[in-house]
Amino acid sequence: MKKKGCVKKGCLGLLAGIVAVIAIGAVAAYILMPKWHDDYGQRFTDIAYGNRQHNTYDLFLPADADKKDSLAFILFIHGGSWMGGDKGWHHGDCYTWVQKGYATATMNYSLLTEEGISLPTMLDEIAQCTEHIAAFASEHGADIRQMAIAGSSAGGHLAMLFAYSRRHPLPLRFEAIKVGPSDFRILFPYNEKASVQDVENLVFSCTGKRMDVSALTREQLDSIKLEASPVSYISDSTALPALWGYGAKDNLVVPAHYRALKACYDSLDASYSLVVFPNSGHDLMRDADCKESFDSIMDTYCKKYFGY
Repeated sequence: MKKKGCVKKGCLGLLAGIVAVIAIGAVAAYILMPKWHDDYGQRFTDIAYGNRQHNTYDLFLPADADKKDSLAFILFIHGGSWMGGDKGWHHGDCYTWVQKGYATATMNYSLLTEEGISLPTMLDEIAQCTEHIAAFASEHGADIRQMAIAGSSAGGHLAMLFAYSRRHPLPLRFEAIKVGPSDFRILFPYNEKASVQDVENLVFSCTGKRMDVSALTREQLDSIKLEASPVSYISDSTALPALWGYGAKDNLVVPAHYRALKACYDSLDASYSLVVFPNSGHDLMRDADCKESFDSIMDTYCKKYFGY
């Protein structure tokens, strides 16, 4: 179904803008977030899935989880420019979907502000967290056998990159992404005045590798950026059903990002739904009808691809 509608020092101006917008959205989310009620099911918070500082998640199991032979769950990944943010930003989403009978979870992950952390580290942690969630849920009577992945902004980028480029611990049925950067060449355009340190930080953030960048050509640097770009990994075998939401007036993750995704999926005749928020920027807060449309399509995806 088709519906129309780096990273450390050296990119701090762009990232500060993203952090500011996401923070505003997070405050609004906290204010408007529905409260947890015990009749929704079971709530488990701050469960550790690894040894690093931010290796924790919150898990919400529906009330009838122990009565289902095969439970589906949705993992939400927060934004914050890979440098900040918190799993609590997605509690409202978790509460909404757990009431519909799906297990939900939201995770923290290591950040680029920490020593030795890169985007590949974050992808490793998504896999590690997913495996831990399935095992933990089983200990509490819930048999999770399939999942979807969702995220916003930097979290949307990580969700897509994980979906397209990594092995999935559980069958991954679909993705639901809001304003996720799809191509780092667009997000971080070439800057001939960038310092060697800035380029080294960008390269390490994308690859997890330290290297001499003094002789890198623009083409070589673009190739490295593509290693961290979801569009690089979309193929017949990886293009899972996708739901994307983007702001037409987003000056941070500009429309070229969703156009790049759309072009990849169109070339493969793969299934996706695109909701463009015509009046919204990065926070997607100016088009209530589009939010309703996005949620309605996600509900349809859950029923279609989870089977209930």
